[in-house]
Amino acid sequence: MARPAQVSFPGQKQRMRMRGTKHANDATAKRIRRQLRQLLEDPDECLPTMTWKGRLSWGRKDPVTKTLQNLRKIVAKKDDVKWLSKRMLAKRGDPVGKALAGSLHAAHDEDISLVGNFKSPNFGSGSFIRRGDGKQGYLAGLQNHQNLTLRMLPWEEHARRGMYFFSWEGGFVCTGPNPNPPKGWLEDVLERSRFDFKHQDVGGVDVYVAGEINAQDVLNDIPSNDGWVRLSFKHGPIVGIGLQSLKATKEKQSAFVHHLALSMLPPLLTSIVDIDAMWVPNGWDSDDDLPQSAHDGLARLMAGWHGLTVPEGNLARACERAVLDSLDFGLLIGSSWSKGETIEQILTSLEGMQGSVDEKQLAAGVFLEAMDQTEEGIRIDSRGGRQEREGSIVEVMEGASLTDAVHALWEDFGLAGLSSIGIEGDEAQIIWEQQLKKPKPLKTFLKGLDSSRKKAQQKARFPYRVGDLPGPVGAIHDLILIGLLEGPGIAERKATSRHDDIDGAAAGWAWLRAANRSTGQEWHFESLARDRGGAWMEATRVLLEAGKKMLDSEDSDNAEFIDALNALHTSTGQQEPLPDQPNA
Repeated sequence: MARPAQVSFPGQKQRMRMRGTKHANDATAKRIRRQLRQLLEDPDECLPTMTWKGRLSWGRKDPVTKTLQNLRKIVAKKDDVKWLSKRMLAKRGDPVGKALAGSLHAAHDEDISLVGNFKSPNFGSGSFIRRGDGKQGYLAGLQNHQNLTLRMLPWEEHARRGMYFFSWEGGFVCTGPNPNPPKGWLEDVLERSRFDFKHQDVGGVDVYVAGEINAQDVLNDIPSNDGWVRLSFKHGPIVGIGLQSLKATKEKQSAFVHHLALSMLPPLLTSIVDIDAMWVPNGWDSDDDLPQSAHDGLARLMAGWHGLTVPEGNLARACERAVLDSLDFGLLIGSSWSKGETIEQILTSLEGMQGSVDEKQLAAGVFLEAMDQTEEGIRIDSRGGRQEREGSIVEVMEGASLTDAVHALWEDFGLAGLSSIGIEGDEAQIIWEQQLKKPKPLKTFLKGLDSSRKKAQQKARFPYRVGDLPGPVGAIHDLILIGLLEGPGIAERKATSRHDDIDGAAAGWAWLRAANRSTGQEWHFESLARDRGGAWMEATRVLLEAGKKMLDSEDSDNAEFIDALNALHTSTGQQEPLPDQPNA
């Protein structure tokens, strides 16, 4: 909606406020007045000290020294407001000088009402008084000289020309073209960080560590299960931070390297420090070196951390993952590694997983066989899925249970697991098939193993398995085994289900008649199937009784059952012969 028309009268003054300014409240006005008073009283204290005494090529004077000499001329005129007015608006001259002249001019103001609001994603923010043609950032940096980062901003052009600046509570210096951190700078930066660093002199080297890590391990590059990142400063000190301490970094907190970089200009950490990291999984021999791919992966992560592309809170997990992905042999359970050469070694790796002793014993047998037989690496993800990975290592990722891992490997290596708990032969084969078709949690599986073993022993007495025999003889044989071992109800449902041909239906009717379960089931079968099945009923009954007798007596063999099976084969007139009895 448009504003209503306004009437202006001759001589009436209209007050306007520039964009980017705000009315200063009492606290802001007092703070700026105090800072400007300090600038006016001791301007040199707010400017960097040049510690480099050399010369550039061809004997040229460095740009920082030239600027400081020019600024001292302005400081000499700090009380000449008229001269400062001209200098801050001069067409020529050093831009830092314009900003200093404008700031000194503003220091003479008695009333502060409007202030500028400067914001920078790197240098921070601060209120300042706009005065003259100086750049806003330069004005803000000079007037907020107590801000350790913002006060370096007026010198950004000098930094682009190869000059290095360091700012800390104890001073503000320029070291010229040589990035040599001054004494006290590193200690102050570490103290102002969110980490609690502890100092230790190790063999004449200053080592600062944060977290549950050992200073000597960091200095001597000794592998650690806790893990650390190490900053090796080129002027001598070593700084180590535990990975667990980095993991506590919140999403909105700035990274430590960012805090470190903003204490120098230009913020090129690589010019003063080398960054590396170390982490090894539990169980790794400290005398063994990690694969080169692990070192390469850690180096890439450190470059990403330094470049602020890898969030600091994710760095610990990323380092662990880089090392774990580089391992190409053994057994990896979460972040615990073992060579996995024996059941005992594997059981040690499984100590941290949930599960009973029997469950771990079974799993150890499965894992050992998997490592011995597989030519490609196997990874069990947190959902229990099986994936390929490089090398010949077997890895169970965090989040996957013992049941998930065993289920994923059961088809290929389950028999070896059963062998490790003393179940072998036909009995093991039957139990393996049952678990493969209807997987159960390990606890349930082992709890019902006694009944499973009994059922497997019963199945092993029969000369053929379900599905081994063809034709109607095979169909009747399968129904008898299902009825005896799994229950007549299951066999009845199978017998009355839809059949592909007359012989299959006749076999179902023959079993129903022999088992006395045919009442009311006639409607499932055609008359031809009932007639043919009725002719086979007597031979089917003899076979069924032979099966019952074999299960009831521990000492009976399967000879009677085989004879009855041959008689059924003759009764049905099946042309296809019976195969050899593999379990006879």
